[in-house]
Parts: sequence; C-alpha cells; structure tokens
Amino acid sequence: MFKKIFNDEAGVSPIVATLVLVVVAIAGAAAVGTIMGSFSSDVAEDASVGDATSAASTELLIAGSTTVQPVSELLAEAYMEDHQGVKITVQGGGSGAGVSSVAMGISDIGAASRAVKDSELDKYPDVQTHQIGGSAVVIIANDAMIGGALNTTNVTAADLQALYNGSVSTLAGVTVTPYQRAESSGTEDTFVDFIGEDISDDVEGAVGNGGVLAAVQDDTAGVGFVDFGYADGADDIFMVGVKNDNAEFGPEDITASNIKKEFGAEDEYYLHDLTRPLNYLTNGEPTALEQSFLNFAMSPASTEYFSEVGYFAINEIV
Repeated sequence: MFKKIFNDEAGVSPIVATLVLVVVAIAGAAAVGTIMGSFSSDVAEDASVGDATSAASTELLIAGSTTVQPVSELLAEAYMEDHQGVKITVQGGGSGAGVSSVAMGISDIGAASRAVKDSELDKYPDVQTHQIGGSAVVIIANDAMIGGALNTTNVTAADLQALYNGSVSTLAGVTVTPYQRAESSGTEDTFVDFIGEDISDDVEGAVGNGGVLAAVQDDTAGVGFVDFGYADGADDIFMVGVKNDNAEFGPEDITASNIKKEFGAEDEYYLHDLTRPLNYLTNGEPTALEQSFLNFAMSPASTEYFSEVGYFAINEIV
C-alpha cells in the first residue's frame, strides 16, 4: 500500500542542497540532520547564481511527519504533472523535524501530524499552520495473537498506559513487546495524549510509522501504534479494539468510515483523542509557489490522494 513512501519525486538543485548543508552544519539541529541525511548525496560541486534564482521559484522541499509523507508524495507527483518545470522533493523525519526545519529555512513546507506546540511557537513565532486533512492513530498487534484474548478484548487507555510506562508486560493478559517511535512524532504525541502519560525510555523505538509497523510485523509478540493509513490493509498485523467511558470499538469497527464520522460530528464514533489533524507549515506567509501547492493540496481534486493512503482530505472533515 505504501510503495511510494521513501520514493523522492525530484532531486534538489546543487546550490540549494549546498546551502542547506551549510545551514545544518551551523545549526547543529539533530532533527533537521535526520531529514538532510537522505539526500545530501545529491549535492553537486558546481553551482551558479542563476541556479539559485531558478531554484527559489521552481523547487519545493517538503519535510517532516512520516504520517503526512505518503500523501505528500502523491500530491507532489500530481502537482508536478500539471506544473512542468516545478520540482518537489518529499522527506520524512517526524513532526518535530517538520516544525524546526521549516522555521530554520531548511525546508519550504514542513509537515506535522499534530498541532504546533506552544513551546514551538514560542521559539518559532513565524510558523503558520495550514491544515490539509485528518487521520487517526490505531493500536496494532502481530497476527500471531489472532484468536487470543488480545484479539477479542477492547483495551483502555489505562491498559496501554501500564504497558508503556513499564508497570506491566501484558495487554489483555497476553505477554507482549511494545514498540514506540524513536523520533519526535505527531503519532506518538497523539498516543501519549490518549494514555495520559509519557512512554518509558525502556520501550524499544523504531523510526517512522513504517518502522513501527515493520517491528510489529516481525515480532510475534509485538504491539505498537501507527497511523490508520499504515495499518489498513497491512499484512501480518491486526488492529486492537479500544474503548473509553463513551465508546467502544472492536477491531471490526475501526474503519475509515467510522473514523471519518468523528471529524466535525457531535457524537463520538471513534475515540476523539486518537484522531488528529494533518498539517502543512510555512515560515511566515507562503511564497507564490508554496501557496499554489497548498491550494492544490486543500482542493477537492486532491481528495483521491488522501483516500488512497487511508486519510481524510480537509474538505471531507470540515
């Protein structure tokens, strides 16, 4: 389902890539370094002033949330097909990196699967948020546990809190191995808000939604949390049922249609704390090219790209 996740749609111009690496070296930002490592090999030795002028008006770098990344890649491909000469590169790195990279001028558009935190706005007051859609976090477990208690019991936030703070090593009475995100992540922030406590450092981390998914797929006792779009249709895992005081959802109830009803609805169809926005970020007012791409991402014509990866376009949820 996500064959395109790590497929960059275009390269970075020599002068832009060179300048980016200089900024990264000066800033020493670990989150930004995560983004830049995957395309630093594209840097060429020679560049001209003309290259820089051209790049500023025809190239975009989108970086950050691995949740937003799959739809960004589809949007970038579609936009470039209709705008010949424009090059858009899409990178991951996590929501925290999306905020810091755009604020520092490393990326043109940051991506975050959560709201920008007050502490981030205090540090980067010029960052502007542009919501493009929404999604939800789900709990996943390895298929080896299908047929057991974990497949038939809907777990609570308290159950997950005890597992992820290290108090217990079981979920629904089943011994499991929990996995978390290794980097600053909107997916993890949403999960932490749901369970009401930070995750223990002893819980093993994996990079990106794809990393957590792979870790659970490879571990017969594995349990983790990923975006619904990554879990829907994935092999070797099932989605664990969840409940709170107001609602209860078994594995069969965690569907796109049920989650979609939560956005803008008074009744709670899915657990509210597990839904979240998908945002693009700019450093101040968008440039003409950034605004053009933002308009495209938020247009009804882009709905199909969100649906393709299990997300919900902004026009579907507001």
